[in-house]
Amino acid sequence: MTISIVSFIVLAVATTATAIGVIAFKNAVHSALSLILTLLFLALFYLQLQAMFIATVQVLIYAGAIMVLFLFVVTMLAPDQNESSLQEDHLPWQRLLGGLLGVVLVGALSYLLFNGAQSAAAKTVGAESLSAKVASVGNTEAFGLALFHGYLFPFEVTSLLIVIAILGALVFGRRTS
Repeated sequence: MTISIVSFIVLAVATTATAIGVIAFKNAVHSALSLILTLLFLALFYLQLQAMFIATVQVLIYAGAIMVLFLFVVTMLAPDQNESSLQEDHLPWQRLLGGLLGVVLVGALSYLLFNGAQSAAAKTVGAESLSAKVASVGNTEAFGLALFHGYLFPFEVTSLLIVIAILGALVFGRRTS
């Protein structure tokens, strides 16, 4: 048996186990976390097939954005938890560590933003230069360059609007007791 067959079997068993966990767990948060693991294992299947773009999209879109929003909504609407049970779960050092990691994240993003973490190939604009870029590097890379470099600000504003819409839905849908 080759390494690829062994890794396929291990991934198949792990994916099946986490998929069963999605439907077997009674807690919605545990089911969502199990679904995230299932989606990550599916991305590893795509990597085995040499489909780097699909694996990246699988992690970024499904396991990252959609499942984080789903977890956010599930934890905000969990009917079986109250404020006192949420406070008991926190360790004293978690807030300090979370704040420190937040400062590191803001610093890293600020560094990338102000030091021009943009490739020279992404600075092309216009229909003629886009068609030339597609001809030279291919559709997928040209799409990635346009989305994550040329149109990064509208992309991030859209994600911010989605988060604000979810928060608005939570506020309007909150039950008063």
